[in-house]
Amino acid sequence: MDKKLEYKILNLAGTIGEILLENGSEISRVESTIDGMARHFGMTSQSFATLTCIIITFENSEGEILSLVRRVRNRTTNLDKVHKVYNLIEKLDGDNLTSIYKEIKEIKNEKPYSLPMVIFANILVAVFFVVLFKGRVEDIVVSIIGAILLGFFNKISDFLNLGTFFSNLISGFIISYNSFLFRKIGYLESPDISIISVLMLLVPGVSFINSMRDIFSGDLVTGVSRILEVIMIGTAIAVGTGVAFMLVGGLR
Repeated sequence: MDKKLEYKILNLAGTIGEILLENGSEISRVESTIDGMARHFGMTSQSFATLTCIIITFENSEGEILSLVRRVRNRTTNLDKVHKVYNLIEKLDGDNLTSIYKEIKEIKNEKPYSLPMVIFANILVAVFFVVLFKGRVEDIVVSIIGAILLGFFNKISDFLNLGTFFSNLISGFIISYNSFLFRKIGYLESPDISIISVLMLLVPGVSFINSMRDIFSGDLVTGVSRILEVIMIGTAIAVGTGVAFMLVGGLR
């Protein structure tokens, strides 16, 4: 195989792994996808991925080694992209790198949901949890306001690149302060349900599940790292809620 083509395949594998990690894939899926792509093009692959880095080594039929390191600085949850990339690699047919590059680029550049769509989804989730927790109409109204505020803040946070900890801390503060204020003015009997219903939007459920899957599959470094990330997010939410409670001055 031409050396230039091998480097293109290696670079494409790095891009694929980067997309998977950035959008919430578990580590075993990242490594197996990269290895499957290498086998498709007749090479042997050794890949190692963590939450922030991917190391890939390809060995061609002549025993020559090609290596690549990719840093992953941003992570979110977009399982639709993960599904599309995984399906694309699973259904590889032929050696047309140009078409594969084009499809991968399209997946990578897909725009996230618009702000109105995000706010609408936030409202649906928040109202669902209010109903689940047997809240009142007042709880629904306050949770809707909290969900709207959260949607706008998430957009600002993404623009300012605040980072996971501070983004969740401020989000927890905004959601809780909103409910505490309505309780303070006498509109709510208790802020508990409206706070919890909106905070459920921040719960890192995918990260927790992936941490368990990583640990069970033997990727201990990444599994423990994800657990620590989940704890950090939970701590940030709790701190934000506590600060809001202190500023309002209690509920009595």
